[in-house]
Amino acid sequence: MQAGLAQTSGDAEASDAKRIAFEPLGGNGPGALLLHGFGSDRMSWLVNQTALSSVTNLYALDLPGHGLSGMDVGDGGLETLTRRIAALLDRNGLRKLHLIGHSLGGGAALMLAASRPDLVASLALIAPAGLGVAVDRTFLSAFPSLSAPEETEALLRRLVVRPRLIGKQLVELVLAQLARPGARAALARVAEGLVRSAEALEAAAQRVAAADVPRLVIWGQDDAINPLSSMKVTAFGGETLVVPEAGHLPHVENPRLANAKMTDFLMRHSGEQGESRK
Repeated sequence: MQAGLAQTSGDAEASDAKRIAFEPLGGNGPGALLLHGFGSDRMSWLVNQTALSSVTNLYALDLPGHGLSGMDVGDGGLETLTRRIAALLDRNGLRKLHLIGHSLGGGAALMLAASRPDLVASLALIAPAGLGVAVDRTFLSAFPSLSAPEETEALLRRLVVRPRLIGKQLVELVLAQLARPGARAALARVAEGLVRSAEALEAAAQRVAAADVPRLVIWGQDDAINPLSSMKVTAFGGETLVVPEAGHLPHVENPRLANAKMTDFLMRHSGEQGESRK
């Protein structure tokens, strides 16, 4: 399906560089929004979409600097990315969405829940930035400069426990995305911004923990990119699922288990709040 392109604000002068690729995926139930991780795009949810759309009306987007979205990421900080997501949702009249975020997208979901609770019905966070020990800076700095298939495959294999999940097609896709004009510079800025946003993420997590928003955290037991911090996750509260024999992509490495947990969580909390429009 071709993505619909929506501007991040109502400013008539907003350029294509600031546009966010936004795609309604359909489904049954209240609205839910997929927020992918660093260096990825909305296609990373392919093994989860069918299950999630069985219980939600699903939307997906490409974060600024990723996929088909514009390459203007501002200062690259999570606060900036989150404001643009909020503006996109405002522009489309969406409220009380169930946010499903992975890694960088999980950090953005945390920020949204803290700063714009009117937009958020619940949080399902997968290895989110802000609740782990720390996102690996070596991975973040190396990713934007990848150029050779061999080095790309080696870096991507750090994401998973089973190397066979990183195939030639994925390597080619990553390199094609990086070849887009402005992509490398945009991702480098987002990587720097993610590191810089650590304190803001911690504050957002504390604010959400003090609120009554339903929340679920899913983590791969062997995550080498953003290892689980039991102390932070316990303080955050809510429900937790640790996926055995999985790394930074537990929703891809064990989609059956992750999908079952997420759909159960969403069904139990869909009756309390759901998507609404202005």
